[in-house]
Amino acid sequence: MKEEPRIIYSLDAFPLINNRWQMGNRLKETIYMTALSVLYSHLWYKDIELYADETAYKFLYMLPCRVTKVVNEKNQELWMKSKIHAIEKQTKPFVHLDTDVFIKNKINFNFDAVILERKECGYEMHYKKQIDFFNQFTQNLSYWHPDLRRSYSCGILGFNDLILRNKFVNAYYDMEEIFMTHREEFEPLKQQGFEPCIVIEQYNLASLLDYNNIKPTLLLQGRNIIEQSKYANEMGYSHLFGIKKYKKDITQEIEYRLFKIFPYWYAQIKIELEKHQIIQKDEVNPKIIAA
Repeated sequence: MKEEPRIIYSLDAFPLINNRWQMGNRLKETIYMTALSVLYSHLWYKDIELYADETAYKFLYMLPCRVTKVVNEKNQELWMKSKIHAIEKQTKPFVHLDTDVFIKNKINFNFDAVILERKECGYEMHYKKQIDFFNQFTQNLSYWHPDLRRSYSCGILGFNDLILRNKFVNAYYDMEEIFMTHREEFEPLKQQGFEPCIVIEQYNLASLLDYNNIKPTLLLQGRNIIEQSKYANEMGYSHLFGIKKYKKDITQEIEYRLFKIFPYWYAQIKIELEKHQIIQKDEVNPKIIAA
């Protein structure tokens, strides 16, 4: 990709207000986090669009980019399906950023067919049991690999090749159908803390790329989290994946940065949160929290 990319985001509030990760309602924290992510990107890129469901739209419609209200299925487990809906709408090359990604320096995205964040670690821990489960039902999927032993983080997911994008979207729906058909059988794995999305999205894409002999561009090089974090720090990139982004010190820091760096937008969002009674008018100011 030679020209500045189109940056897209997607946000589905339904899982956030319905106890995703058994963490209760995390709407307020995610609204602040999404706003900070979008506003950082707005410093560097001109063409940005956030696809937000009706709930999230109420609090983020005023951001200085294109904010499009969409209707998503209310599905707590397939929390990343809003991303699929967003990427299948695109008619030109793009880069999708997760709402917990922060770009603090301009990154010149340059890739051929597809770009992903990094090679995933923890294959045996997070993927193997789930892949073994799905292997029972994937015999008709020519591209599916029963034990590829690698996957990629889709915190950043961009396509320059829209035909490949179409193949991925179709592959996603293949796997979603399998999951929905065998949802009850997956329940024991869910009770152990496994999330099917990382297989339905990330491993599925890795299999598709392997089948088509496509080597993705990776934003972050490195064999492990330590090496990848070094690259991330050097380029001013961070991704708060997993539940750590909802730890109190992290959520306070996100709100404080939004308040400090983008005070106008922070004030507008806070007004909406108060209007819809998500926060109280006398809630502690983040300036005091960070003092």
